[in-house]
Amino acid sequence: MKQKLLSLIFVLTCLIGHTFAQDRLVSGKVTSAADGTPLSAVSVAVVGTSSATQTDQDGNYTIQVGEGATLAFSSIGYLTQRIEVGSRTVLNVQLAADETALDEVVVTALGIQRNRRDLGYSTQRVSSQELTQVNAVNVAGGLTGKVSGLNVTGVNSGVFENVKMNLRGIRSLTGNNNPLLVVDGVPMDLNFLPNLNPNDIENVSVLKGSASAAIYGPDARNGVIVVTTKKGSDVPVITVGHSTQWQNVSFFPALQKQFGQGYDGIIDPIENWSWGPAYDGSQVQIGDPLPNGDVQMVTYSGTDERKKFYETGATHQTDVSFAMKDFFLSAQDAVIKGIVPNDRNRRTSIRLNSAREYNNFRVGLNTNYSQQNFDVYDASGSDAYFSAQGVGGNDGLFNQLINTPAHIPLTSYKDYKNNVWAQYDNWFTHYGLNPYFQAGNWRSEGKRQNLITNLDLSYKATDWLTFQYRAGLVSRNRSERNLSHGHTVSQYGADRDKTSVPASIEEYNYNETRLSSDLFAQVDKQLDDDFKLGAILGTYVRQVEYRGTSVEAPTLLVPNIFNISNRLGNLNGESDGFKSRLFSVYGNVSLNYKGWANVEFTGRTDKTSLLSAENNTYFYPGVSGALVLTDAVEGLKGNALSYLKLRAAWNKTGNADITPYTLFTTYSQPADGGFPYGSVPGMTLGNTAYSPDLKPEFINSTEVGVETGFLNDRIRLEATYFYQRNTDQILAVRVSDATGFRSSYRNAASFINKGVELDLNVSPIIRFADGGVRFRANALYNDSEITSIFDEQQLNEIVIGTSYTTTGNYAIKGQPAFVWKATDYLRDDQGRIIVNPNTGRPSSSSTLQTYGRTMPKWILSLNPSVDYKSFTLSALFEHKTGHQVSFFELGSSMAWTGVSEATAYNNREPFILPNSVIPDPNNPGQYIENTTARIGENEEMYNHYTGEYRTASRNFLVDASSWRLRELSLSYNVPQGWLQSKQSVLKSLSISLVGRNLALWLPKENKYMDPDFNSFFDDGSNSMGMVTATSNPPVRNYGFTVNAKF
Repeated sequence: MKQKLLSLIFVLTCLIGHTFAQDRLVSGKVTSAADGTPLSAVSVAVVGTSSATQTDQDGNYTIQVGEGATLAFSSIGYLTQRIEVGSRTVLNVQLAADETALDEVVVTALGIQRNRRDLGYSTQRVSSQELTQVNAVNVAGGLTGKVSGLNVTGVNSGVFENVKMNLRGIRSLTGNNNPLLVVDGVPMDLNFLPNLNPNDIENVSVLKGSASAAIYGPDARNGVIVVTTKKGSDVPVITVGHSTQWQNVSFFPALQKQFGQGYDGIIDPIENWSWGPAYDGSQVQIGDPLPNGDVQMVTYSGTDERKKFYETGATHQTDVSFAMKDFFLSAQDAVIKGIVPNDRNRRTSIRLNSAREYNNFRVGLNTNYSQQNFDVYDASGSDAYFSAQGVGGNDGLFNQLINTPAHIPLTSYKDYKNNVWAQYDNWFTHYGLNPYFQAGNWRSEGKRQNLITNLDLSYKATDWLTFQYRAGLVSRNRSERNLSHGHTVSQYGADRDKTSVPASIEEYNYNETRLSSDLFAQVDKQLDDDFKLGAILGTYVRQVEYRGTSVEAPTLLVPNIFNISNRLGNLNGESDGFKSRLFSVYGNVSLNYKGWANVEFTGRTDKTSLLSAENNTYFYPGVSGALVLTDAVEGLKGNALSYLKLRAAWNKTGNADITPYTLFTTYSQPADGGFPYGSVPGMTLGNTAYSPDLKPEFINSTEVGVETGFLNDRIRLEATYFYQRNTDQILAVRVSDATGFRSSYRNAASFINKGVELDLNVSPIIRFADGGVRFRANALYNDSEITSIFDEQQLNEIVIGTSYTTTGNYAIKGQPAFVWKATDYLRDDQGRIIVNPNTGRPSSSSTLQTYGRTMPKWILSLNPSVDYKSFTLSALFEHKTGHQVSFFELGSSMAWTGVSEATAYNNREPFILPNSVIPDPNNPGQYIENTTARIGENEEMYNHYTGEYRTASRNFLVDASSWRLRELSLSYNVPQGWLQSKQSVLKSLSISLVGRNLALWLPKENKYMDPDFNSFFDDGSNSMGMVTATSNPPVRNYGFTVNAKF
């Protein structure tokens, strides 16, 4: 790869040297065609290149051009002009006002392009350039911070880089809140987003509310991300690009490095706790002596190699594409090395887009195939091992690392096969594993294949009537193996409480296929000089089918021969599957008056297989309107106020947010019921009751907005208020044990979700001779309230997702969705901690109390950009606040082993707990300031931090606010004059330095992890803000990109 890159740079250098002398300077002045006044900040660009400049305050410009160049003059509020330079060196231009300023074309429902000024709801468009500004491997990374109302959180920093997304908060308490993904008109699950090549994308239109997506049906209740991929080009274009980015751990928990291995202030060489004496630099023994008497000695100091376990990751991505006329072909190869040793993934994708017109017929075919071949650490394998050992709390690789004493020289144990001290039997502690062994023994490898294809047929019957049929296929196949290489313990290891690790293999395969079909007629007719009619009438059919099988050989006969037939004992296995269908009829009618007033009506009827025959058909309508006042009111439009649009929308969206067969009570094989008994099988009835009376959920959405342009649209501001009422939420509620079941699905809850979105674009905010400064910002305020929870049983709250006995996410009547409940120390009425007057230790209450919300109330993004000659510097800052994050699992584990920074408080000398009180001996029931009762040292301090400190889970609930430098890029576009010549085929060349997540600013109380890295749930579920002790830490990315066009 390096040799290829050097060869490419050498060739490009030769081309640059050959064509350097071919450029010349062209200058001129740009004025208004209406009154002849000079126009400042007009963009002057060489067509087909990245070379550009801007006019100064007097309308003057100077730019370098090559032979045969064409200049494009553009400015917000004016029509763009393209003029061939020819042999001229002076070129003066007059620009005419654009009467349709801010008429950006966006892709809406069914992939139909609409004029933005006609829409009564909020949409936002992200261009290809914005999306790939820092060359994010994942499309979601390119969207982060660029769309108001969009909240993106990380799930892991592994080679798959999964994320969670939601638009305008949530629509479901327990179901899926992911927006719908639509690629070239084909709807699909958001999980396909990471498989798309960002460099294939022409633009992304984000339809934020369900009002904008009603015609897509129930899948679009959470908004829609509409992806339009690139098509052919009038002139043949070959694009070649390469990007290399490195990843380093960006944030690590605050760990104490003052005290080492042991317990009660005494060194214990086999312990993984850090409750020993203070570090003093002496030589100490770790682990047991070997059978031959050898002893491992290390320096007793807090050198701390825990973070060094994670390696520098790297992503090498190469893209090639070819476009001509109605044909676009691209290929990408991304080689990803993870931060965990030996983790890797290779993603290869190919795309073919083609279209052809035959008179009134048009045929289009778009196909994208992607494949990932991976080999990664398998956390489920080590989870099972630790569970069998009865130490499930220490199962995660990250947890093993951070809970290792700071003086253990971790990086010297990489060779766990040959280094005697790194080997499984000889690992220093009896209570954990060498993390290198853990990462190497349990592996998951396999192949993931994804296919997206659609056939698009259209017939233009008249100049105002078009018939269109679109068929889509989305297929996902996985073939994976989870492996344990195994280890047979020696007698020495057994004497040290080690047990053999069985070699095993589990194979599983699954396929999910989504077929969709749209047939619709579209009307676009000018009725007279004033009125224009638009209409859509169509049908939609969708079928989703899933089949999965797995088989496991829990113990292999011969280690490292990973074949199911190489086994001892019986095989374990299971299979599952489902099929669901949706049939819909939909319609849309719009009436436009003189281009400045538009009203639109939508309606849709769905019939789903998920509900009973009595409730499976439901209708939902919608209406929206838009009014461009600067066109409607004479004299309102001017240089100061150049654009003013008011819009409003209301719609109702129906949905059955349940899995297939929820209506039926199912059977399963009991895990511990004694079956199969010999050859006799046994099944048990599920504990959730059949619920035939379930009805659809409904979302009533209202939004109003204003779009403005000032100073000839140099300043653009958009504001939207939205209000959503979500009713008939389907929940699994507790029922009496007398029924024979534990729960039953019911339409049991309602809640409201509301907020405000703001978008600001100033271009330019500052201008100078050879460039200017542009600024964009967006903000979201989001709030919610649970209005009812199963009034039939008078419930006030339900647990959301998985929780602990001392903390969890809850939906509580009268509270936002969602809030934290946690335990705390016993406190007096002033909030002071009540401690024992003899021991100084507090007591924790078993009562869960309500605290802050789990989702951000405010999200703010700031995007300044500076252009200077051929350089562009761009940054993206993001701020989130108004919520809390729980580090209970991580923090309590760190407190248990004594590695948390909190456990070294006051150098582990006896101390008075801050803000504590003791009972007033003279006034029963009253409390006085604690000035004498101290928490003692050694065992007493250990008991405090492993006892009430951990059970008071509020100690691990912290402010989740953050400021981060989300993106930073510095790009250089080689001037076109250096490249263009009759001999050179190179049309443009750009080089960029890029970075993502380079800086993070957190409140002082957060000493654990990036709060935006919510790793507890990675399946699109709702529980937010819980960070586990088992995931990889977050990373920062930095690197370079090179792009060339021929």
